[in-house]
Amino acid sequence: MNDTPERLTADRHRLLREHLMSEIAGQTTKVTGSRRKLVWWVASPLAVVAVAAVTLVGPGRNDGSAAPAVAPAAPTGSATPVSEPTDAAGLLSRAAKAAASRPDPGAKNTQFTYQRMVQDGARESRHERTMWMAVDGRSKGLIADPTMSGPGDEKGRVTWPATLGAGRNVPTQAGFLAPTYEFVAALPTDPDRLLQQLLAADRSKQVVGMPITDELRHQLAFGDIQMIFMNVTAPPTVAGSLMETAARIPGTRVVADEVDAAGRHGVAVVGRNGNLRVSLIFDRTTGVFLGVRQVLLAELPPIGADGLPPTGDPSPGAGNGKGYDFATAVLKAGIVDHAGDEPEN
Repeated sequence: MNDTPERLTADRHRLLREHLMSEIAGQTTKVTGSRRKLVWWVASPLAVVAVAAVTLVGPGRNDGSAAPAVAPAAPTGSATPVSEPTDAAGLLSRAAKAAASRPDPGAKNTQFTYQRMVQDGARESRHERTMWMAVDGRSKGLIADPTMSGPGDEKGRVTWPATLGAGRNVPTQAGFLAPTYEFVAALPTDPDRLLQQLLAADRSKQVVGMPITDELRHQLAFGDIQMIFMNVTAPPTVAGSLMETAARIPGTRVVADEVDAAGRHGVAVVGRNGNLRVSLIFDRTTGVFLGVRQVLLAELPPIGADGLPPTGDPSPGAGNGKGYDFATAVLKAGIVDHAGDEPEN
């Protein structure tokens, strides 16, 4: 047998292009066919690895090398200027604290999370996707996306299962394999406790035909965090904890400058999943989740001896000229009373 990981099958590749775990209707790592295929399906589009080392990448620079740090000028008349972080780890820590301190929306079980985003990929046109997911996972949600197939309502919105991923190989009750806002809100706000819970989660329904190694467990844990940010959202204190937890999973880097699909710059936790490098991007000041960016490893500089995800720029022409395989940008998020409603602010 050939143990070399190969590209996704056509059907799974199409599902990956749609970039929503719920469309996969399951999370599996399996061995199939006459050759060994490693496909890491997690609750987000990709299973990403996470952070044993920190790399400083200055704004406008993404080659993995340290950029000159320029301290902000002290305010006039200030006797003790406030020191702002300039390194990647400091920026992420500040962003996580800012995210945790945001007002709690006080979501009720009868309400829905709302998220409107831009999606853009190497093999798809730029478009918007809007999602409504039940806070308690007991009511069906809606997704509006022009690239989705299937019958929709008069506005083209497709009814969606109550819990993400519910279907084959995935339990219908809320959990890391089928998360809801209600489930996420109950997660630990201490990053060490949250990491322990993620790594201790039962992965038997995600992995078929091969052992669950520590490396794979780390990737699946990071994928759970990515799925929550991309599809479920999280209450403020848990969001801050998730950010710091992602940066503690072995195998990722933190970089100071990454760009989402709307051109916004933020601090990011970067990992690799199979043949992809994936970035989770956050606003440096508010800690708000901005989006994801993924690039094929084949279109990046070689990974160093540390085995962590490369941070160099893609090769010319990468991503069919876009420079990336897939990117998103969250334009608006909130809590609404009914599926189909728009947030007031």
